[in-house]
Amino acid sequence: MTTTSVVLESPPRQVVEDPVANRVRERRLAMGWSLKRLSEATGGLAPSFLFNIESGRKVPSEDVAVRIARALDDSTFETTYRAWARAKSRGRTGRIDHETMLRAWEQLRNPFGNGGAAAPEPIAGPVRDAGRLRVPVLATSADPGDGVRPLPEMVINTLSLDPQTYGHDSELARERYARLRRPFAFPLDDEHASRVGLPGTSLAIVTREGADPPDTRAVYVVRCGGRLEPVRGTALAGGGIPETLRAEGLASSEALRAAVVGRIDLVLPDVRL
Repeated sequence: MTTTSVVLESPPRQVVEDPVANRVRERRLAMGWSLKRLSEATGGLAPSFLFNIESGRKVPSEDVAVRIARALDDSTFETTYRAWARAKSRGRTGRIDHETMLRAWEQLRNPFGNGGAAAPEPIAGPVRDAGRLRVPVLATSADPGDGVRPLPEMVINTLSLDPQTYGHDSELARERYARLRRPFAFPLDDEHASRVGLPGTSLAIVTREGADPPDTRAVYVVRCGGRLEPVRGTALAGGGIPETLRAEGLASSEALRAAVVGRIDLVLPDVRL
């Protein structure tokens, strides 16, 4: 008697699109970032962990999902990232509950506004269109680090810079805002402001760019003892350096240029409170 061995193949596992994981990866690539760079911007999340999040193998907590959204300058959709993490976390003890995730996705009514696809906002090189640019406002002049956004605990408010408020000059305002690179705002006290010829009790909006060569007409911001210090471009070009900066080890124009965080592009009334 001949025995026939029958092998029953398991049906292939259905691959369900994960729109938020795709968005994380696509935004990172659109910004020209490696996983290591995203790791730094999220405050030290392991690159391998981020890779597994992007590929759907790991489930982030809601707080981690929000850190990723902010690092990728996608904080407008923090609610979406939280819903995504909450839905996926239901599968921690078994398979990932994609159906629950997709139901949450539908409840959020297509939050990315592009038919459910996860494509990032257009990014043209280091500069993006800045219609209604949102600028995080620091509570103090503490150094915000090099991430895309300062840490949440450092931010007390957000400025919304809308070119349309300038009427017939809106196109000029749009062009100016579009030049801002990873901007943030910090408070200028009277002493620091008077030192560089700016109005006191105001907010300085900083665009992150180097000073090589420095613009002698501009005012830059440098790191000094864990805080931000404004300094005139003339000091970076070989002119006189304030004694307070010399005492902190910034005694040469080369040292100042190496400590540059960015340039003050705009000064506004203080709206922190």
